[in-house]
Formats: sequence, C-alpha cells, structure tokens
Amino acid sequence: MMLGVMTVMLLAATDAGAPVAKFSMRDAYDSLVKLQTVASSPAALRDPKNAAAITADLAKLAALSHAFPSDPKGQEPATAALSSMFSKYAAETVRRFEARETDVVAMRVRTMVGLCFTCHTRERAPVDFDDAQKRLDALGLTGLQRAQVLAATRQFDEALSEYTKLLEATPANERGLLEYSRALQDTMALLVRVKDDSAATLVLLDKLLARPELPAFLKGNLAAWRKDVVAWKAEKFDAQKAKPEALFAKAQALMTKANTGGGPFSVDERRDVTWLRASGYLNLALGKDPKLKTRGEALYLLGVCAGALRSPLWWDVDLLFFEACVRENPKTKVAKRCFQQLSDRVYLGFTGSAGTFIPEDELQRLTELRTLTE
Repeated sequence: MMLGVMTVMLLAATDAGAPVAKFSMRDAYDSLVKLQTVASSPAALRDPKNAAAITADLAKLAALSHAFPSDPKGQEPATAALSSMFSKYAAETVRRFEARETDVVAMRVRTMVGLCFTCHTRERAPVDFDDAQKRLDALGLTGLQRAQVLAATRQFDEALSEYTKLLEATPANERGLLEYSRALQDTMALLVRVKDDSAATLVLLDKLLARPELPAFLKGNLAAWRKDVVAWKAEKFDAQKAKPEALFAKAQALMTKANTGGGPFSVDERRDVTWLRASGYLNLALGKDPKLKTRGEALYLLGVCAGALRSPLWWDVDLLFFEACVRENPKTKVAKRCFQQLSDRVYLGFTGSAGTFIPEDELQRLTELRTLTE
C-alpha cells in the first residue's frame, strides 16, 4: 500500500541510497497487502502457523523510516504523518501481535492501509510496478480487497471499475451488506475526494437511489449525499485552479457547515460528502504549498475530518494527524488544540462500562506529547 507514496519519492531520489528505498518499497507493498489479506480472517491471525510470517511482515514495515524524506514540512500532510509515525505504529503493532491482541492487530493493519487510502488518494502515481497486476492476481484477494489495494496504490480508474462491480450486485446477507456499505464509502471517497467530480457522483447516487432492494438506512444516506452533491455542482468551484489559501478557506467553510450539531465526536454519515470535500481541499492545499502558513491548522482540521469519516478502514487516522500537528508545532496554541483532541479521543476510546483503562504505551505517548505543548 505504500507504493504510491514511495514511488513519488523514488522518482525524486538521485543519491546512492535510492536502490535501498526501492527495495523497501517492494517489501512494503508485499507485506502490507499480505497483512491486509490475513487481517480479514480472525482465524488466520490466531493460527500459530502464520505467526512467523505475520511478525516478519510487520517487522519490515517497522524498518521503513529510512526511506522517507527527512523534512516533514516539505511534504504534504499525509506523507509527513507517515514519515514521523508509521514505523513506530508498525513496531507497536508487532508488540500487540506478540501479546495475541488479534482484534487490535486487525484494526491496526486496516489503519496502515487506511493511511495510504485516505491520505494519498489524490493523484495517480507516475510509475507503478511493472508486475503489479500479476502480483495482485496471485494473492487471491476478494473483490473488496482488490479494489482497496488498487485505490491505495493510486490506480483509481481500475479501482472504480472494481467498486462498480461490487455496487451493481445485490447484498445477499448481513456480511454482504456490510461489505456493500464499505464499497460504497470507498467509492464516494474516490469520486469526491480524488476525482472531485460532482457530475459522476450524482450519476452514481441516482442509479443507487433507483434500486428498491437497497435497505432504508442506505437510501437515507444516499438521499442526503445527493442533496449535498447538487449544491456542490451548483458552486462550480474549481479546486485544481484554486490557490492554497482559497482551498483552506473553502475547507473551513465546508466543515463549519457539516458540523451542525452533536459535538466534536459525533459521526453523521449523511454529511460524508461535505467532510470528504473538506479533507480533499486541505490535502490539495498542502500539496500545492507544503509550507503553507496555516499548515498546523490544516493538520488539526484533517484530524477532525478523519474522525468525522470514521470507518473500520480509517481507525486511528485522526489520532495520527493530531500527533503530527503536535510534533510539527511544539509550544503553540494549535499544538494544544491538537493534543486536547487526541487526548479526549484516546480517553473516550478506552472508556467502557467497566471504567477507563488506557494501555501503558498510550499513556507514555500522551505524556510525551503533553510536554510538547507546555
């Protein structure tokens, strides 16, 4: 899944270390795709026969830090978050796997996939592996897994083709309905965030709304999304031509519109189109000007967007944006805001009917980050 990010950096590399980075990119691609496949099966994660291979793949991801550029503020925000935290996140996932916390490991693997899917779904990678399709075919992925791999490696047209096949089918049972909902979420992310195509999004929604067999909860989301897409189409806002400052301002306005009630932790899927547009514009603004004056605030807003677009594929992404914000902007007001969001979400995430129980590694992370805000 790291293919898209790593390819761009390889093309820019001119030093003798480039072959090492290329080897790491191939290893990362193989490892993360294999991990995604095994993470979809609780039985496969628990099977002792798979333990050595899973640990080895996670270890490869944990050793990737040398392959990233050294200046986070010279990168778009997603790459910065990856370069500063991806290796640590993978290393902690190794520890969780060794402790047999298989449910947590599955979610963390999806987060690593989600980092590429949600943060780098903006431009097509200029170069892909020559044998990428052959490698995919050999993995025996499900339709949804294949579509997600294609999207995470920035093969967007191919991914949309796979997602279209999934959405044209009728869910046969509850598991099928769950996968259908995930395919729909991913397709909306590609059409709205990546393609920035209101016309194509409207065509999809009208087709789905015309299908009587789809359940009422999906129809409700589709109708709400259609309303926002119609308004979006009427705006005629050209994101590709807009200056970074205009993109940032537009994202702020959209987020204000989307967050109309329920507080900072409420998740209302009916506003997904607005959240997707906002996150796409923020990432595009920082892609055009990585050292934008409002970069710290943009990282904060990207964390809020990721939290609002909460799904199993994007678990933890909001926390990583907030952490990147704190580390890039120590001793500032925006760092305090980011830390407060991160802290609140960690405490909420580890609070249940039996009380609050935060793992030691999370307490250490919070302590370290708090010192950067004081």
